[in-house]
Amino acid sequence: MLNLSGDLNLFKMPNTTNPTEVLNFFRESKEKMSEGGSKDACYKKVKARELAAGNKWPSAYASGRLATCRKKGASNYGNSKKKK
Repeated sequence: MLNLSGDLNLFKMPNTTNPTEVLNFFRESKEKMSEGGSKDACYKKVKARELAAGNKWPSAYASGRLATCRKKGASNYGNSKKKK
């Protein structure tokens, strides 16, 4: 499973102009992306809300909501601020 929060240097581009190293970097990145299969909590949460609302999935709006969810965290996303 791909853990983006655990390994931030996963897709860090090498500081080189050597074409062989750059090509190897892209091959390794592609392999790491294809290892996954399970989706994160934000993906499931946003997709469920989009489909329940009758919206198209995937869409540009859904992609933005997915990015927002990942930024805020799945447990905090969608919780409105309650006024006291």
